Amino acid sequence: MYEHFFFDMDHTITPARQLMLPEMHSLLTDSGKDIIIVSGATLEQVERQVGSLSCYRLGQNGNHAIDRNGNELWRFTLSDTHKTEILRHIDLLIANLDHELHTEWTPIEDRGGQITFSPLGNTAPNDLKSAYDPDVTKRFKMLEANPFTSNDLVVKIGGSTSFDYIHKDHHKGSNVARFIDQLGWKKDDCVYYGDGLYPGGNDESVIGVIDTVSVEDHLDTYKKLRELLK
Repeated sequence: MYEHFFFDMDHTITPARQLMLPEMHSLLTDSGKDIIIVSGATLEQVERQVGSLSCYRLGQNGNHAIDRNGNELWRFTLSDTHKTEILRHIDLLIANLDHELHTEWTPIEDRGGQITFSPLGNTAPNDLKSAYDPDVTKRFKMLEANPFTSNDLVVKIGGSTSFDYIHKDHHKGSNVARFIDQLGWKKDDCVYYGDGLYPGGNDESVIGVIDTVSVEDHLDTYKKLRELLK
């Protein structure tokens, strides 16, 4: 049995940008295991969605980490040069959109160690976000038509509508490994659940670092966790 459970947030332990369901909160709380959230969201957004859950929080794909008591473990930020490079590519994507850009839905979020671009909008209504690109093919086609090439940066498919731009050395996989080393845990005691473990997904980099479990959404996570924790 694993002792340390790592989770992506949106579509893994919560619906996209929504509160954790009470039954998931109870299952994680009653598990008696260490819970670690590794999300592309900011720590403030993680806090809003998971509420009172006792857990370690790694925001911005793990580039901003705090322990269960709120003590900061590390914080990595992008340089101004890197941000300029990212915004130049986002401008290219915007110029080739096949729909109007809704600026009122906050399409671009600079989170410090990560810039997230949602062609639909990070704060768009949830029903529209769910229908925008459910099989991620739309976003992969956008990147195929407008490749992002960089010496230092990568872009990953994140959430239900987003592109996550991060430093190639500061992704979820490297940050999970750093976290485990810092706490002195054994990797064999750790497992990661995520809905983006496919090639190009923002959970893919965790593969090979610790055991992983691919899930479809928060309901699938709940089902698989209940089976494991019996």
